Amino acid sequence: MLEIKVGEHAGFCPGVRRAVEMALNEAAGGKKVCTLGPLVHNESVVRYLTDRGIRVVEHPEQAAGATLIIRSHGVAPQVIEQIKSLSFNFLDATCSRVKRVQKMAARLMEEGVNLVIFGESNHPEVIGIAGWAGGKAAVVSSVEELEALDIEHPAALITQTTGNSALFEKIKEAFLTRVPAGQVFNTLCPEVTLRQEEARQIAKEVEAMIVVGSATSANTGSLVEECRRVRPTCRVVDAGELKGELLRRYRSVGVTAGASTPHWTIKEVVEKMENENYEVENEEQFAYQDTVKTFLVGEQAGGRVVQVDSDEVLIDIGYKTEAILPRSEVHMSEGETLSDLFAPDTEVEVTVIESDEEEGKIVVSHRRLAKEKRWKELEESLENQSLEEGRVKQVVPAGMVLSLGAGIEGFMPGSLVDIRYVPDFKPFLNEMVQFKVIEINREKDKIILSRKKLIEEEVARKRAETLSSLKAGEIIEGVVRRLTDFGVFVDVGGIDGLVHISELSWERVGHPQEVLKVGEEISVKVLDVNPERERISLSLKQALPDPWTGVEEDFKAEMIVTGKITRIVNFGAFVELKPGLEGLVHISQIADYHVKHPSEVLTEGEEIKVKILDVKPEAKRISLSVREARDAEMPDKKDSHEEESNSGVTLGDVFGDLFENKAGDKNDGDEPSEEAGEEAANPQEE
Repeated sequence: MLEIKVGEHAGFCPGVRRAVEMALNEAAGGKKVCTLGPLVHNESVVRYLTDRGIRVVEHPEQAAGATLIIRSHGVAPQVIEQIKSLSFNFLDATCSRVKRVQKMAARLMEEGVNLVIFGESNHPEVIGIAGWAGGKAAVVSSVEELEALDIEHPAALITQTTGNSALFEKIKEAFLTRVPAGQVFNTLCPEVTLRQEEARQIAKEVEAMIVVGSATSANTGSLVEECRRVRPTCRVVDAGELKGELLRRYRSVGVTAGASTPHWTIKEVVEKMENENYEVENEEQFAYQDTVKTFLVGEQAGGRVVQVDSDEVLIDIGYKTEAILPRSEVHMSEGETLSDLFAPDTEVEVTVIESDEEEGKIVVSHRRLAKEKRWKELEESLENQSLEEGRVKQVVPAGMVLSLGAGIEGFMPGSLVDIRYVPDFKPFLNEMVQFKVIEINREKDKIILSRKKLIEEEVARKRAETLSSLKAGEIIEGVVRRLTDFGVFVDVGGIDGLVHISELSWERVGHPQEVLKVGEEISVKVLDVNPERERISLSLKQALPDPWTGVEEDFKAEMIVTGKITRIVNFGAFVELKPGLEGLVHISQIADYHVKHPSEVLTEGEEIKVKILDVKPEAKRISLSVREARDAEMPDKKDSHEEESNSGVTLGDVFGDLFENKAGDKNDGDEPSEEAGEEAANPQEE
């Protein structure tokens, strides 16, 4: 038993119902009635009105002696003026929503706004609206037509009330891309939009759809287009066009109708479907159906290529004649031919777009099926977050438009192109770009792409690999990324490690910029890796030769050498003997007399001679003496001075060396020892 689901909102909309009732009421009074063009786009309604004496005229003067009714689509203001000049009785049945669009078009024209109308240029409603705009409006029915326009600001976009809502969203996005400050007015009729949404929902719940309405009806055409996106769909004017052999192939069918379709036509279609016997009676009928197939518009079919010409491909799909695949129904890149894509005897899948049983003609599309498959691939890519690739077709200030194949386009906002700011997208034009799909709205033909997400994932992967592979103690290469007061951040493979300022050089460093610059490639030693906190501690100086290596060969006890004072502290002064190698002159070794602070005698940056008292490479410590170096150079003066000034020498000055802490001894005094001083001057990073 065939299950039939009928849309609750199918049929006459309020505007059409009002126009029909207005004409019937006028004719019921015995008056002659004419309509300027078909009152509505439906053959059944026109016949119904004609049977009741209501004639259709194409020009106002043809309605002499009758009441002329302006149809629901409306007319241009010039036509109304012409009717008034003829002194005819007339009634205006223009839909109230169409009237609002007409007034809006007139207002925008008066304000000097360049108007773009989305709709069919030959549709009476659009012709009327364009007339209210002074005939200066541009009419587009596709994104391609919009992109071909030269639109100047200020500009505005309005739409035919019976337009396709999904296509309008695409037109809107393209318009705002061209004119970011442009005005957009959604003048789609809510009744039409409601029918489209309901039809899409019903199509998801059944196996096939029947749309009742005229081929000349724009809103019926939109319904057919919406339903075909979801299920195989057939449009019929009335019950007489129903083909039972097609319906036998389905267990459930949905029914909807355009806004100009009368309720009685919908009822006749449903009753015929309910009363016909669509059950397959025996296996012979099965065999017949398998031999000679019948196809419903929107149905997919597989076949074998029979012949390839310059303008079409003939395909055997099991029908009584070969299916025709026109060149226009194949998605081809620039320069490609049908022969490049199809070869005789190869298998191909197509979608039926036209079927005429009487003439035995069937037309198919490869482009639509390819597009459907590509949509599904992209939806799966969104779900699985798999890698995709497309060519950059257009760059705009807001981002990039990519061709994704099969005629489908996606948009990559500027903020999703890279992890870093990209000031100009022109270098990407015509390039193949990898990305991930992050949003899909099929009804609005909207696909949002992100290259940034791909880069972020790659960076995260490299970070994880780097953290797991790095070992403390190894020497690696890196690039300086950032300088701070406390150190340098170095990229060592997708992740930054820190070289603390104390690990930059064996010499004293005031600021990292004294040693490195951003972008410089350097070798560093890994000190520590903390995967949980994603922290890496590095050292630049430890990747360089240690100045303490072989120090005993160059500097020995009793030697007198020249050095530069680098630091003065309370307990003495540090003297640089060579780059990265310092020794300590304890305060007791500065002079033969009591010194309260080293700065009384010494100055930072001053070059002095010192005597090496002791060298301890394992502790990285050299003890120096200014006093003994001076005495060694002037022995006579030393003896004289000792005799004259012995009474002024303190115990600390005389026995200072005896009070120095041994390695590991505890210093109980207030004055730090030479060893403690050196440790205080060279703190280790935690």
